[in-house]
Amino acid sequence: MIRANLDWPQFSFGQLARLIKDIGPVRKIDDFTMKLIEQHSFLLTGFKTMEISADRAQWEKHLSYYIQGSTGEIGGDYDFTIICNTKRFVVTVSPSSDPDDKARLLLSRYSEACRADDEEQIQNVQDAIDDMIYEAGRRIFAQLAPGPENGAPEFPKNLYSDLYPETFYFRLAVVGGNIQIVQKRFPQQQNRHFHLTIENGFDWPKYLARNIAVTNKLMGTGYIARVSVNGQDMCCKIGTTTWGTAIQREYECLQKIAMSENASSIRVPKLVGFVVGNDGYTIGILEEFIPHEFTLGRVKGGIAAVPNEQRKKWAVQIGQTVDQLHELGVAWGGGKPDNVLIHTETNDCWLVDFGGSWTDGWVDAELKETSAGDKQAVVNIIDFLAF
Repeated sequence: MIRANLDWPQFSFGQLARLIKDIGPVRKIDDFTMKLIEQHSFLLTGFKTMEISADRAQWEKHLSYYIQGSTGEIGGDYDFTIICNTKRFVVTVSPSSDPDDKARLLLSRYSEACRADDEEQIQNVQDAIDDMIYEAGRRIFAQLAPGPENGAPEFPKNLYSDLYPETFYFRLAVVGGNIQIVQKRFPQQQNRHFHLTIENGFDWPKYLARNIAVTNKLMGTGYIARVSVNGQDMCCKIGTTTWGTAIQREYECLQKIAMSENASSIRVPKLVGFVVGNDGYTIGILEEFIPHEFTLGRVKGGIAAVPNEQRKKWAVQIGQTVDQLHELGVAWGGGKPDNVLIHTETNDCWLVDFGGSWTDGWVDAELKETSAGDKQAVVNIIDFLAF
């Protein structure tokens, strides 16, 4: 709809003229028709464009975009939290009665995966929902969270600004047969971070989130980032209302390992400190950063490209490390190739992710977070190495 002498959300004739003038090399207008439907009001139809997407390519060139997590009830609404160029977007996806609604179908699959506690399927469906949200909201995201070259600030300089960014709330909706995101109002957000329960008698250093510099985000469930503390590289894991139990378990496992006389010989990241929020409570942990370019599951060229002797060495190292953990009463609980880092300098295997749960194909659900589950994972990883 175009209305003369009226402001947004309609377009004025002046805006239309600028649009046509600026379209030039980026978009080609094939045809359009204007019909008078009332005084000073016209209906614009048949407006076709051929988009070369130069603007999109420019914006996506330096784009930082990922799903930070989701909250909701099985069978009900889910809120997906997205971080886009230092801004936070919370998009609500609700079940509908329309059997052809793509969002409804994906949400049903997501609920089923959550009910089954199938981590791999949860990730697969979440990726599909992420794609749908991205395509529906890309233009809005680009407007509210422009890239660095379009006037936005550089990557957050400290952890606090990364954890508490400016936040916008939307809901996914079908408008005119198209999936769109529609902005909505929401009450002031409550503290989304959990408080880590720390055992007395262990004096690990504590650092304010404002004094921790974020280097880059790392792959994994929840908030995981490479950070710098007083010039030293570390791995930071922050607990949320969704993933708090995973961080609590990881802390407890790493602390048991730290108490061992053989802690330095166990190839797992060492606990080195805590992250403290503005309220004085501990909201996350700091671990030794393991320099790596890839995981065992994502070796360059594929696992078949790795020499046979190297694969044998990795198999032995993984088995030895799991045995050491079990001697301390610690279950890895994250057994799969993607949770094995290959150290850049030594080419050794390091086990990571003590948050628990299980992954289909590597550990059976009934064996999750147990020594038996770890042993099953080791057998499957050795089969994967195929030496």
